[in-house]
Amino acid sequence: MKELKKICFFPGTLALGGIGKIFVNLIQEYASRGVEVHVFLTKKEGEFLSQLPSNVHVFEGSGRALTSIGRFIQYLRREKPQAVLSAREFLNVINIFCCLFTFNKTKPVVSLHTNQTAENNADPSSGSLYKNPLFLTLAKVFYKIPDKIVAVSAGVADDFSYRMGVDRKKMKVIYNPVYNPTEEKVIPNKLLYDFLSSSRKFIIGVGRLTPQKDWPNLLRAFSLVREKMDVSLVILGEGPLRQELEDLIEELSLKDHVLLPGFVSNPAYYVKKASTFVISSKYEGFGNVIVEALGVGTPVVSTNCPSGPSEILEDGKYGKLVPTEDPVALAKGIMESLNSTHNSEVLINRAKDFSVPRIADEYSYYIMS
Repeated sequence: MKELKKICFFPGTLALGGIGKIFVNLIQEYASRGVEVHVFLTKKEGEFLSQLPSNVHVFEGSGRALTSIGRFIQYLRREKPQAVLSAREFLNVINIFCCLFTFNKTKPVVSLHTNQTAENNADPSSGSLYKNPLFLTLAKVFYKIPDKIVAVSAGVADDFSYRMGVDRKKMKVIYNPVYNPTEEKVIPNKLLYDFLSSSRKFIIGVGRLTPQKDWPNLLRAFSLVREKMDVSLVILGEGPLRQELEDLIEELSLKDHVLLPGFVSNPAYYVKKASTFVISSKYEGFGNVIVEALGVGTPVVSTNCPSGPSEILEDGKYGKLVPTEDPVALAKGIMESLNSTHNSEVLINRAKDFSVPRIADEYSYYIMS
């Protein structure tokens, strides 16, 4: 089997978010191995840009995905990478199209990160391109072309195969490269510092304040927990539902027991100090934050949402799984976790199954096979 020597990543931008972080983890790993790494951005922007190693070559399109097609084709004809790894629905189609019409041996490797059916069911207002009949028809044609399709969980693969008519056997499940135990500089957060200095027991959640994460479910569950246990709740993240959540906190008389400090760049530092990590989502593609919690030895309680959590936690072996949109069940799971003893080493060892070097090896083998 040939060795991977030159790869291009095609993420659109490197803005904050799960896909950006996953791509940066792989980029850093391959660059450290001596692989020639290229990054083609439709626009050279994003918070993760500063994390690119100095030996990574960055190329830029014309600002938008559609208008960058010409420059991307020129890049492919000139540089001839062995493979182009993309994510996001529109960029995947562009990747397939451009690799096909450059007539060289570059392999388009498309990655799928969302359970689209679950997203549409949980949030009918979501702006998925697959709701556009023209794009859906186009995508169904183009996704039958590449022989390298990666899904970040079995649930995502099953859903995509069913919706798009792509042979499930053609798809490869490669979990996200999340576990990367490096010491990050802790940027002081006064709200959190004052909160943690009280030595109180607390549970924690991490994620954007959006409908997908179903924070109202967690707040209602936490209200039930508070009736029986003296514990606090921290939710790290920012988003459009902040005011709605603050109103609900007030309504549930939880103002003195819930902290919403906003986005922090190093959530693992705080997750490690928590008694339990909770994820209350209606749906996920994978669930990176679960691996991050396991990686610092913090026990996890998660909704058994599609897709990812049950695969990471192996149907409850490495953490508690509860039904979605059920605050009573979630409260019960949280209290059981808080009242149990946990072996941190077992949790950390599970997180290592999703280590960056290990997953990078899986990608290399799959791309070059």
